[in-house]
Amino acid sequence: MPTPKNKRIVVLQSSYSATNVIANLNLTMNANFTTPGNVTTVNLLEDSSGTGTEATEYQMSFSIAGAAGSVAIGAITLSFTGEGAELASGVSVAKTSASTTTVPRGSSGRVTPIATPDAYQERVWSQTALNGTDELVDQVAGIDMRVKAESGYTVTQTVTSWDEDELVVAYEWKNAAGTSFASGTVRLEAASTAQGSYTLGSVVVVDDPPQGASRLAGETRSALRERIRGVTREIRRLRREARGG
Repeated sequence: MPTPKNKRIVVLQSSYSATNVIANLNLTMNANFTTPGNVTTVNLLEDSSGTGTEATEYQMSFSIAGAAGSVAIGAITLSFTGEGAELASGVSVAKTSASTTTVPRGSSGRVTPIATPDAYQERVWSQTALNGTDELVDQVAGIDMRVKAESGYTVTQTVTSWDEDELVVAYEWKNAAGTSFASGTVRLEAASTAQGSYTLGSVVVVDDPPQGASRLAGETRSALRERIRGVTREIRRLRREARGG
């Protein structure tokens, strides 16, 4: 069976005064699927990253090849981001490593996230790096996953790991008879390592939809996300006050 994939590994390194390394942020996005032999996968990639930021988009489209032409099954779009938000003067962030693996080989082009997905999952992960009680850099990673099934097919989404350093989401496309035509997982891994005498703050994760939570009546997706982020900002404020800053 074919095993289409998109895998991206990135290291973002924050430094103080361009010489002292503060922390390394290690990020991995791994979309790995299995399909029957008659299913064709097309990979499309778009990279708008900077020298110190990660901003890549991916689209995987699945279809059945036949004598009368191909029949679309569905698609997934992935938006993968990473950055270091400088919180102190003299701090800089550089991308020291980046690699991409695609099967089948991906082509470069414009990737537009699915506007009306059948299912979606988003995570924003962040962790500060500190010098004593002073916050130097806020390390941030994110992923936005959106899936769609074409007419005659359905797609299911199941989060199988909510760990703060690893989000794993399983997907499967089936036809009306229950036959699977594409299945697999998308994984976001994020971990930071402080260097020298620098330390790390607590990891803060914002999931949308969140684990074990639901929207308020009439609440939109963007309003839900802003509500969760508001709670996150308040947690950070209370932590700063507890440290005396």
